[in-house]
Amino acid sequence: MKNLFTLSFLIFFVVSSAFCQVDLKDKGSFICSERKSNSPDRSNMFRSPNTPKHKFDVLNYTLNLDLYNNFSAPYPQTFTATEIITLRVDTALNVIKLNARNNSLLINSVSLSGLSFTHAQDTLTITLDRIYNQDEVVEVKIAYNHKNVEDGGVYVNGGFFFTDFEPEGARKCFPCYDRPYDKATLNLTAKVPSNVLLGSNGRLADSTKVADTIWYNWISRDPIATYLMVISAKKNWNLDIVYWDRPSTPGEPMPIRFYYNNGENPTQMEAKVPLMATWFSDHYGEHPFEKDGFVSLNNEFSWGGMENQSLTSICPGCWSESLICHEFAHQWFGDAISPGTWADLWLNEGFATWSESLWWERDGGYAAYKNDVNSNASYYLSANPGWAVYMPEWAENTPDNNTLFNYALTYCKSACMLHLLRYSMGEDAFFTAIHDYGTDTLNFRYKNAVTEDFQAKLEASSGQDLEWFFESWVKMPNHPEYQNEYSITDMGNGTWNLNFLVNQTQTNAGFFPIPIELTVNFIDGTDSTIRVMNNENQQFFWFNFEKKPTNMLFDKNNEIVLKEASLFVGIDENNIGNSSFNLGQNYPNPLNSSTTISFSIPESANVLLAVYDLAGKKVMDLLNGKQEKGTHVMSFNLGQLQTGVYSYRLDAGKLSETKKMIIIK
Repeated sequence: MKNLFTLSFLIFFVVSSAFCQVDLKDKGSFICSERKSNSPDRSNMFRSPNTPKHKFDVLNYTLNLDLYNNFSAPYPQTFTATEIITLRVDTALNVIKLNARNNSLLINSVSLSGLSFTHAQDTLTITLDRIYNQDEVVEVKIAYNHKNVEDGGVYVNGGFFFTDFEPEGARKCFPCYDRPYDKATLNLTAKVPSNVLLGSNGRLADSTKVADTIWYNWISRDPIATYLMVISAKKNWNLDIVYWDRPSTPGEPMPIRFYYNNGENPTQMEAKVPLMATWFSDHYGEHPFEKDGFVSLNNEFSWGGMENQSLTSICPGCWSESLICHEFAHQWFGDAISPGTWADLWLNEGFATWSESLWWERDGGYAAYKNDVNSNASYYLSANPGWAVYMPEWAENTPDNNTLFNYALTYCKSACMLHLLRYSMGEDAFFTAIHDYGTDTLNFRYKNAVTEDFQAKLEASSGQDLEWFFESWVKMPNHPEYQNEYSITDMGNGTWNLNFLVNQTQTNAGFFPIPIELTVNFIDGTDSTIRVMNNENQQFFWFNFEKKPTNMLFDKNNEIVLKEASLFVGIDENNIGNSSFNLGQNYPNPLNSSTTISFSIPESANVLLAVYDLAGKKVMDLLNGKQEKGTHVMSFNLGQLQTGVYSYRLDAGKLSETKKMIIIK
């Protein structure tokens, strides 16, 4: 039975109220979430290693839209269009199926390789003129009308025409394969009145004016997920263009276009965005696109932003630094690297939300960064709906917007995942891995990533095994609830033992392994922080000191932000030193020179701890002598060993256990 003694008391407790309070209306991530969750539901050239495949891969959409009449009263929703879809066949076929909303689109004809069609249940089924085999390229031309309906994908009113497609609204504007993993380039031509400015993805290849009419031609060099394709246009818009000096092409700066309404002033953000471009390029790799831009819309786009590739939409007047930062960061994570499925949306919104914190670190240091991370954790802890940030079933069945864009999970907890990776992996390993991920053009940049891809890239870059992190923190719901205990024992020979029992008590999730930091305060006013890997529940640690500890703090700096925790003085005396035989995984692993190894023995014994090469030859003794029963945590310098894979073995009496370690110089 647990004995807390008469001196037991609660000395540390972390709950959501301990975090700083932040006005959510100032958070770019919150504004983004509100817009997306409240918007209408929308039900390998460009592929990453684990993104899904289907029978064909769309390579390009060529759209020609006549929008001239949409800018005059009564501002009809209807327009005529032609489209050429270029696709490559993955599996031999003579029929292709595209997403096309019946209530929005009227299909008039198909031609080129298209022979005939049916349009029912929001699916356009096109019979081709023959069977096409794997790797053949097919072109299908479609003539269609957009109907005079408000559909939550195409918005026409008062001199505005704009689109908003996430997650699956592109099918309301043009026939397409409307899943995030099928990215394609876009060539858009649109006819509008001459007093209309029109922006889209990519670069402005041409704008031809004849009398009262102008034809805009926007061409995207880089593939786009359909939900990130955009058309934004308005009569008598204001346009400012600023330039960012791209490091890779000196003398050829990247244009950043700011479209804004009368009465708005984006000047401050026009100065900030080039600084953001440099900051994020330093951390994530150079800005991925040939141009960027922002458009301020009308009240139909009432709250938030949408990270359309190279042209972000924002609500009218919403030139706030946090929102602009959030949407701008999406150009790297969400746009250049798009989600393989909607189950992987946490990578989009987690990175964009965490990037807000990283942006504050630029001028305010780690304290400003951590303050923003704490606010995300606080919101999650107060509003956790109880599912994981990664939901595999979403890969096939897109949930409703309120679920998909849940602020507590998809934004706040997902951002905290990246903070916990930074804390667990270490600064250098984490930022190197993130940069490697953002610049991997072979597998991810201009393509997609699923969660398994992201994990594999971090592991390959860092040499660390992160299965423990993704299987628990990413794929399980909820968070750890700690009820930890410690005691201090005077050993009577000028030494003191500190005994620590780490105990997770949550019943709504499994165990969450993570490195933990214990800060020990001593009678002489000094302190020492010990970092150990907590890889099992009710794990017991024992430390010996040659000066008297006065107390201990668990996670003093609250780096494990997703938790509830209490720490009690007093521990069950029957548990002290009664741990079973166990050899812990060294930490860090891989290592450069120093590492920490923990082990437990059930009784006093002569202990040999040694390092062996792959041939089984002993190359270093770490420990040889009698050790008392209990858990021991010791640090060793292995700097004399060369880069390679080794094993270390613990022998205690008749008991023995071996683990693998990696040394990287």
